[in-house]
Amino acid sequence: MEEVLQILNPMTSTIFWSIVVFIIMVVVLWKLVLKPINNMISKRQEEIREKIDDADRQNEEAKKYLDEQKVKIDKSRLEAKKIIDEGKDVARKIREDIEQKASEKSRTLIDDALAEIKSEKERSLNDVKNEIIEIALDASEKLVSKKLSDEEHKKLIEDSLKELENV
Repeated sequence: MEEVLQILNPMTSTIFWSIVVFIIMVVVLWKLVLKPINNMISKRQEEIREKIDDADRQNEEAKKYLDEQKVKIDKSRLEAKKIIDEGKDVARKIREDIEQKASEKSRTLIDDALAEIKSEKERSLNDVKNEIIEIALDASEKLVSKKLSDEEHKKLIEDSLKELENV
């Protein structure tokens, strides 16, 4: 057993010193290496958080800008539709005005043509009456064998024409 104790004894001292060295190494590593590494990790985490927050903020701004642009596009579409509708209304009114003016002009031309026809008809009727009067004068002159004055002939013919019109 002594042998075992001698074997353990040197080991106990080695184990003890190994544990002490390990603890010292852990403390030294903690102080010199782990604290700066933890600080660097914390700083990096903070930078990452800031970048994520900044990216989120930029994303929100981009969404707001996109929404504003959509609203502007919708407004522009509505204005364009309104302008097109107004243009159609103006074109329709112009077309109606042109049609109305053309209709009025055609009515005026028709009325003028009818008035001219009427005046020509009256002139023709007057010419025919005068011819009838001349023929009647000649015929009555031949019948009566005497010559009546022009005024008497006209009166006689006008009376005859009035009688014909009444008939």
